[in-house]
Amino acid sequence: MTAPSRLRAALLSMHTDPLGSLGGDVSGGMNVYIRETARVLPALGVEADIFTRASDDGSPSIANLAPGVRLIRIPAGPKKPLEKNEQACFTGEFASGIHAFAESQEGGYDIVSSHYWLSALAGQELADGWGTPLIHRFHTLAARKNESLPEEADRETGDRAAAEIRIAQRADALIASTGAEAADLAHTLGADKSKVHIIPCGVDPGNFSPLPRKEARAALGWSDEERILLNIGRIEPVKGLDRLVRAIATMKKSRPGFSIAAVHVGGEVRASARAENTGYRPEDFSSSVQREEVARILEIAAEAGASENIRFEGPKSQDDLRVYYSAADALTISSRYETFGLVALEAAACGLPAVAFRTGGLAEAIEADRTGLLVPEGDIAAYAAATLKITASPDLRDRLGTQARRRARAFSWTETASKEAAVWKNLLRRSVPAVPA
Repeated sequence: MTAPSRLRAALLSMHTDPLGSLGGDVSGGMNVYIRETARVLPALGVEADIFTRASDDGSPSIANLAPGVRLIRIPAGPKKPLEKNEQACFTGEFASGIHAFAESQEGGYDIVSSHYWLSALAGQELADGWGTPLIHRFHTLAARKNESLPEEADRETGDRAAAEIRIAQRADALIASTGAEAADLAHTLGADKSKVHIIPCGVDPGNFSPLPRKEARAALGWSDEERILLNIGRIEPVKGLDRLVRAIATMKKSRPGFSIAAVHVGGEVRASARAENTGYRPEDFSSSVQREEVARILEIAAEAGASENIRFEGPKSQDDLRVYYSAADALTISSRYETFGLVALEAAACGLPAVAFRTGGLAEAIEADRTGLLVPEGDIAAYAAATLKITASPDLRDRLGTQARRRARAFSWTETASKEAAVWKNLLRRSVPAVPA
């Protein structure tokens, strides 16, 4: 098989719609990755169809994201939001729906690129049937996530962990965001290192660049005196918001009178919910998982004497995120596990340094002591000290922010997509046969 001059790629994102709002139970950096890389693929000689599960009756079955890029919503199970593990029994139906769609179109697909383990279950069925390479990006691993979670948190299923091991063996190529993730694929899943390709995420400077700090703070109603710690992402135990709250309590003890607040952006709120000055309350969130986690975090904050120091401000658009990044004093990533940490790159592009625990890919997304500060995993005292170090020193914050912005220029979605497309084309040139599952 020789690589065609123009490829047609089937991109699979079964459990989450790339156009869905960010910060929900299953929406986050993966949505951004698929959407942004797909948009630049046509300029690289690749036409892309993104397939996702239809989860409502209101969204169009086909949406054009860009010339040469379509989002196709495939019926698989009930047309309503489903918890991710509830979707596992519909992967066959999802694959069948994609196959039927492909049959109705002129020409087929040259490669299958799947994202997250559920998509790979459908993807391997399609790749086997079409005789095309299967390229997979896990985004997160069940075993690594389970290792990181607090004792009381719900675990990822054994079925998922076992499926990920099989997928690592079956896929013709695996994409990792960092060297740490590549090591996890080899050590945790037993993946052949020769088929693992490290391709970092990107950032769009058109969406993320600094705004004048004073104007950004005024737009959000933040005073010049208050130090704002920005935390962005889904609301779930792996994101470690409890660790951020405990760090704030430590900071308050070491610097009495120091005005500091953590602002969390993310989650999904009910349409009728209205944020008070203190932010959204647990009952305002539309997901039971998020309601329980927000209630847990606020209870921890009350016990630590930090109730007035944390606000949940709900989901925001990318335009709004740029304002938040430009206005904050530090991005505080409290995650227990991240394969990359896309928010660190977005913040860097806006000139905002990050503080994080040294876990997973964060040690590569953040350049220690140059674009942010990293502390040993789980060391709350060190995390509090590092956060205070940045927020109490505008000169340090600005120096780290300048270097962070300079480094962010090296990461683009065009570069990410170009490297991934090169993997696809190389597989086609080598005509790698599919390995039985």
